[in-house]
Amino acid sequence: MATVAHEERSAAGTVVSVWQRTLTAGQYYRDSGITRQAQATKTWLAEVKPQLTALSRVSSKPSSLASYRQFADTVLETYDTMWAEVSKPRWANAKFRLYCGKKRVVASFWAKLIKQAKQRWPDRILALAYGAAGFSGSGSIGCRGVPVSQMRKEAVRQFGAGRVVLVDEFRTSRISSAYSHPSEALPGQPPESFR
Repeated sequence: MATVAHEERSAAGTVVSVWQRTLTAGQYYRDSGITRQAQATKTWLAEVKPQLTALSRVSSKPSSLASYRQFADTVLETYDTMWAEVSKPRWANAKFRLYCGKKRVVASFWAKLIKQAKQRWPDRILALAYGAAGFSGSGSIGCRGVPVSQMRKEAVRQFGAGRVVLVDEFRTSRISSAYSHPSEALPGQPPESFR
């Protein structure tokens, strides 16, 4: 999900060592409480399973007046039970816990990284070259979402103004999107530049 690496080079320019810190999606989901809350939500919704089953049998986008009436009748039948469940304080508390947990995990990742970097290089000024790629962080079928903008905002907050520089990510600007493989580029043409 997020990896920060720093190469230490010798005077000749060869890589001596690589210092790397990573926050995986699994760590993020586990430490923020998302995984635990998903299990609790299943338990809470078990109490209203008949109502959820009834609602799943009708479409909220009906194709005829009769199917719309069936949908409206089902919603009215299940409304009181569903509202009684979702208006319990535990739902609001869980949502707030998740919000705070997500912020805490991201903030602690950057704080720990900065602390370790300052211990390793006490005489250097820290700066971060952050990838400027934009994409949907909500995930897709079978994939977990990642907090893309949250990671960047927290990095800017902890590193300070002017210490986080947005840069093109590795090979995103060098290879044209028209080619699926670098070898498909026209022979004799130089690769695209990073800027």
